[in-house]
Amino acid sequence: MYLKSLTIKGFKSFAQPTTFAFEPGVTCIVGPNGSGKSNVVDALAWVMGEQGAKTLRGGKMEDVIFAGTSTRGPLGRAQVLLTIDNTDGLLPIDYSEVTIARTLFRNGGSEYAINGENCRLLDVQELLSDTGLGREMHVIVGQGQLDKVLHATPEDRRGFIEEAAGILKHRRRKEKTLRKLDAMQTNLTRLSDLAGEIRRQLKPLGRQAEVARKAQSVAAVARDAKARILADDVVRLRRELHDHQEVEAGRKSERIVLTERLDQTRVRQQHVEQSMVGDDVDRARTVVHRLESVQERLRGLSSLANQRLMFLAQQADAPQQGPSITPERVAGVRAEADRLAARAEEMQGGSAETARAVQAARDALDALDERIAAQAARVSQHDLEAQRLANAVDVARSKRGSTVADRERRGRALAEAGERAERATAALAELGTDPSEGVDDEALAATLQAARAQLETAQAARDERRDRLHALERERDALDARVAALGMSIDIRDGSQALIDAGRAGIVGRLADALTVVPGFEGAVAVALDGLADAVLADDRSVALDAVVHARSADIGRIDVVVADAEVLSTDLPDTLPPGVRRALDLVQGPPAIAAILRNTLIAETADGQGATAGTLDLEAVLAAAPHATVVTRSGDLVRAVRVTGGGERVTSRIELVAERDDAVTRRDAIRADAEDAATGLQAARTAVEDARRRADEADAASRAHAKATAEYDRASASTRAKAENAAAEVERLRAALAETDGAVELVDTAQAEAEAAHRAFTEQERPVVDASERPGLQDALEAARAAEVEQRIQVQTVRERVRAERHRADQLERQLEAERAAAEEAARRAVIRRGQIETAEAVLADLPGVLGAVDRSLAEARVQLATEESERSKRNTELQAIRNEERELRDRLQTITDGVHSLEMEIYEKKLHVSGVLDRALSDLGLTEAVLVTEYGPTVPVPVDVLVDPRVLARKHRDAERAAAAAAGLDETADGDTVPADGDTVPVDSDTAPVDDADTDIDPDGGTADLDTSPGDDTVALVELASTLPGGPALPEFDVTDEVDPDDVETVPYVRAEQERRLQAAERDLGRLGKVNPLALEEFQALEQRHAFLAEQLEDLQKTRTDLMTIIDELDTKMQTIFESAFNDTKDAFDVIFPILFPGGSGSINLTDPTDLLGTGIDVQVKPAGKKIDRLTLLSGGERSLAAVALLVAIFTARPSPFYIMDEVEAALDDANLGRLLTVFERLRESSQLIVITHQKRTMEIADALYGVSMRQDGVSAVVGQRVQKREPADAVA
Repeated sequence: MYLKSLTIKGFKSFAQPTTFAFEPGVTCIVGPNGSGKSNVVDALAWVMGEQGAKTLRGGKMEDVIFAGTSTRGPLGRAQVLLTIDNTDGLLPIDYSEVTIARTLFRNGGSEYAINGENCRLLDVQELLSDTGLGREMHVIVGQGQLDKVLHATPEDRRGFIEEAAGILKHRRRKEKTLRKLDAMQTNLTRLSDLAGEIRRQLKPLGRQAEVARKAQSVAAVARDAKARILADDVVRLRRELHDHQEVEAGRKSERIVLTERLDQTRVRQQHVEQSMVGDDVDRARTVVHRLESVQERLRGLSSLANQRLMFLAQQADAPQQGPSITPERVAGVRAEADRLAARAEEMQGGSAETARAVQAARDALDALDERIAAQAARVSQHDLEAQRLANAVDVARSKRGSTVADRERRGRALAEAGERAERATAALAELGTDPSEGVDDEALAATLQAARAQLETAQAARDERRDRLHALERERDALDARVAALGMSIDIRDGSQALIDAGRAGIVGRLADALTVVPGFEGAVAVALDGLADAVLADDRSVALDAVVHARSADIGRIDVVVADAEVLSTDLPDTLPPGVRRALDLVQGPPAIAAILRNTLIAETADGQGATAGTLDLEAVLAAAPHATVVTRSGDLVRAVRVTGGGERVTSRIELVAERDDAVTRRDAIRADAEDAATGLQAARTAVEDARRRADEADAASRAHAKATAEYDRASASTRAKAENAAAEVERLRAALAETDGAVELVDTAQAEAEAAHRAFTEQERPVVDASERPGLQDALEAARAAEVEQRIQVQTVRERVRAERHRADQLERQLEAERAAAEEAARRAVIRRGQIETAEAVLADLPGVLGAVDRSLAEARVQLATEESERSKRNTELQAIRNEERELRDRLQTITDGVHSLEMEIYEKKLHVSGVLDRALSDLGLTEAVLVTEYGPTVPVPVDVLVDPRVLARKHRDAERAAAAAAGLDETADGDTVPADGDTVPVDSDTAPVDDADTDIDPDGGTADLDTSPGDDTVALVELASTLPGGPALPEFDVTDEVDPDDVETVPYVRAEQERRLQAAERDLGRLGKVNPLALEEFQALEQRHAFLAEQLEDLQKTRTDLMTIIDELDTKMQTIFESAFNDTKDAFDVIFPILFPGGSGSINLTDPTDLLGTGIDVQVKPAGKKIDRLTLLSGGERSLAAVALLVAIFTARPSPFYIMDEVEAALDDANLGRLLTVFERLRESSQLIVITHQKRTMEIADALYGVSMRQDGVSAVVGQRVQKREPADAVA
């Protein structure tokens, strides 16, 4: 694998597309400074994924795009294409030639491509990582990189080896796995918290489900009482509303009459007011006002005329002034200005003469200065030549001294090299035998393979047993949850439980807990007991009666008590039963009371033992043989002579729940035992895994020890042999160099003699002199001429200033003369106007007395007429005031009636709101419309005494009310017998009716029931089921009415509101004692339990995944340790070989900072050149630092070769001797890798297989030419 070509387009100084065609071996890129050579290195790093703008010698990534010059505009993008020959398949891609492209646009967009297909940066990095190319780019040694490598921290030096060994890929995978673990830990914590929270919620939710069952029975009582109270409110409010509306109609009629009278009064008032508008009083008052105004204006005009006459007389008496400026004075000033201007012209001619004198003096001085400068230049040239010859002598002497010292140094180095060659030869002879001799490598490998196979087998067995244990634990936890749930379902906190908890003597417990039922028949036995499964079991009848008394006094609700020692009567069942039918007593074991209860009960089943139904057996024959028997099928159907019960699903009984709990406990105990056995087996499997791992580790340690001993021997042998070969080569090189130095000494001696002879000959010549004696006299003459010229210019400027001042003064006098003439003309014009104004004022004063007399007479007559008209107007005002008083009284009375109507309207509105609120409550709380509410629950409707005990009566009444409401609203019944109520829901109505058999039920005056043959709790359960079918009731299963009761046969009592309020308060008090009720608690409990099981399973999966990820991290750590240890050992061996080549006679080594921590240890470098005692690398010279860094990098290159390396002027700081050593290393590297070298050294160019020259054109664009050195034929220039 090697770089085949590099194409650059618009990258930095390469504005035009430029292609470099590389060959295996060494390719040198040369050119002057600033031509763009290092831009080639930047392009290689950039296309391979470099992301640091500073690494590319820029401030931001946009700087890599050609920015333009003065003659060429900027480009919009930069693109680099790198083609790699992959014939050997080193890159993990199925192509023999791979082209990597990277494009950057000026708007910030970036693209990567592999063989023309767009890809990600990560894809490029993953493709190159297996070849030792990574983020650190250690294969590119740029300018200043050597010092960075040498001064890097130990951890940074470790990064170079990791990148070369391909460890960075594994480290990235480890980091990715650790990030997954962090994210997983967050989820694990949240999941654990959530599972714990759900576990805490399960128990209180179970208690809520129990309370919900009790609350349903009390809610039906509260519903009926609330409906009757709301109906009473609606009827009362409707009556009050009707009374208010009648009063409102009467007051509205009275308001209409008052409104008509008020309108008539307002018409009369309007007529009187119109007659008073525009009357004679207003006209007379207007005439008086106008005459008074004219009188005042005439008097004001007389006063104004007198004042004007006095003012004009004063102006006519003012004296007139004569002119102050004459034309003669202006002409004199103008003549003086002309005289001064003529004088200034005469003085200007004298200034020209003085200027010519100054120029002549300056020309003479300049000619003298030129002669003096020529003499000084000849003196300076003489001195410079003397200094140059003296410097040449010093340089020749210094060069001879350094050449002689170099010859002595090379002589000493030759002697030291000879000694090293002898020591290396002796050390090579002292090496022992190869430790690998006599050891069977195949046997060690087979032992290791067998141990690893045993380990894998043991791990597989351990994992299988662990999975088995986890499955058993999950099943055990599920059964624990089921046992707890069943226990909560069984533990019903009702009156029976309260009686048991009271610990009264003779109370044994619940009947279901004292029974033992054949498995599979629990449901049939529960149906046969007809609700007595939850009854309390007492020792005798007296204890049972005391228990009932206690229940009533303690207000714990109704209870069922079964007497355990009840007398067993003879059975009415025949001795021989049909096939598939068994006596219930044969399937149940318990106290004697069970025999009394089930003495006439049969259980029917099919021949195969599966549950039978009422349609699968000939039950008519069974009942014919035993007419008094009760037949119960295993599926829960109950058949009697006059009653058949069955159909849909039924509620699980306590007997079944106890049986399920006992079965779950049995299964749980069995699984616990299996889990303990599985845990024991898992522990044994883990012990086997540890033993297998120990044997595998021992075999691996033996293999590693053998490999390490062999590697150490090979390393020591290679190092010693390399030292011997290097020492011999050094001796030959130093001998040749010493011979060259001898010839150089003779040359420098000759050069020194020639320089000294030339210096002596020049110093014997005469030194030129400079003559400047005439310059002071000429300088004084020039200064005198300059002073005379300045004085003449000052006088001329003074005269000119006086000319400007006189002319300005003449202009001012002319303007003042013109102003005085215009003022005299204006005064004459004003005198003529003033005489006309005086004559007008005197005429006005003469005519005013007659006019004022006429106005005074007219004013007196107008005032008399005004008094007469005002008297007439006073009479009309009195009449208008009487009309207004009448209108005010009518308006106040109308306002009072209107306010009363408004008050009635507000009261009616409030009543309507109250009615609407009551109806909204009835509809929202009870689901009843007004028609249904008043029809069924109104105060005129009698209250059935047994409405609380016989649900069939309540169902019939509810259905009749619905039909009446539907008929009133114009609705029709649906085809299937359903009725559509106002809210749109469908209420099922059973059309099949049958007479009610109430032989088993008596009415209790307290509103309860006293069951003669059946359980007292049946009616309560039926009531709850009925309440669930009503709108707004609980969502329970649909009530099925099989029998109906004729309403005419039901006893009723009149409605009394107080009784219904007490009944509602009692029900609400019972609900308050129960507390907050959650009607969905049962479903929520089951869903929460399922969710807890799901979360537990997910939590286990997460923990297992975390364990797997930790295993992956351990495997990655082990792999990285193995790879790094091998890479470091190989690098150390290579360093021991390379260092003596670059530092003959010196010592150097690389070591781990912490050998016990191969994952985090750094790498220290120690370098001591020959003859020096240096503890710190910073004390090395520039060339020594470069060589030390090259030694470390080349050691890495040798230990883990990369397909190519790029060197950017790495030999710039090296002298000729060290350059020769470096080129020797390059020769070794070219055997395994391709080298691309940026250089200025001719010796480096000599080893190149191809040369590229880079130059900078005038337009600021880099140009390239190429040459293949081996063929000695010029290659095509690539532009």
